Amino acid sequence: MGVHPYRPHNELKEMFQPLADYLSMELDQKIEVRIGDSYQSHIDAILAGDVDFAYIGPSLFVSLTRTSNDIPVLARLEINGKPTFTGKIIVSDDSGINDIEDLKQRQFAFGNRSSTMSHLIPRQMLYEAGIDLDDLAGYHHYSNHNNVAMAVLAGDADAGAVKEAVFEKYRKHGIVAIETTEAVSEHLFIGTLKTDSQLLKELKMALLNLDHKNSDTASVLKPIKQTATALVQTSYQDYDALRKILNTLEQRGVMW
Repeated sequence: MGVHPYRPHNELKEMFQPLADYLSMELDQKIEVRIGDSYQSHIDAILAGDVDFAYIGPSLFVSLTRTSNDIPVLARLEINGKPTFTGKIIVSDDSGINDIEDLKQRQFAFGNRSSTMSHLIPRQMLYEAGIDLDDLAGYHHYSNHNNVAMAVLAGDADAGAVKEAVFEKYRKHGIVAIETTEAVSEHLFIGTLKTDSQLLKELKMALLNLDHKNSDTASVLKPIKQTATALVQTSYQDYDALRKILNTLEQRGVMW
């Protein structure tokens, strides 16, 4: 099971091990967690078939489906009963920054360039507020959402963009949200073009069995996301709204 490095490796191992253990029992074969060294290496592993299936962010999934319409989709996360999620633009609680328009001539912390909630959607939000990169005092791309939050807390950045779960993790340390993104379709599990079709069928069934009726659901999914309530059916069309945003960004020359 491949996972993109949206948090430190040791955290991700702990988060996904209960799911690996559950799937190992359901499929009667050992499932190992493989964390990519970068977002690109995660994509490369999927394309090369170095992983059998993968957990992937929405933007990475959209990127994959631009080159292949045959990537098998298995299931997507449901959060508090909804298969969508949001992100936050954050500042320290003593910054004096109250609105996104106040970010002109400020330092901004982005996450990985391929990250939905720590780069791509926030770039569009800044643009709609009349702020392009040249209007910032400076900006930096950090490797994951945690590092973005810590950069804001440390004063290395005036503002940053993180997914809601990371905002909730750090808000008690002194960050506040000045803007919330629109909801987009959640992270999902996909197969690869090289994965055995029978294995894909078994994986999909086991993942979708993590529903509201399954007593294993909470113990398996909450380590991945505390507010996760199930895994549900998904399709390419669930990501059409995000595709439109990403196409708009690309037309403006934003690489993702």
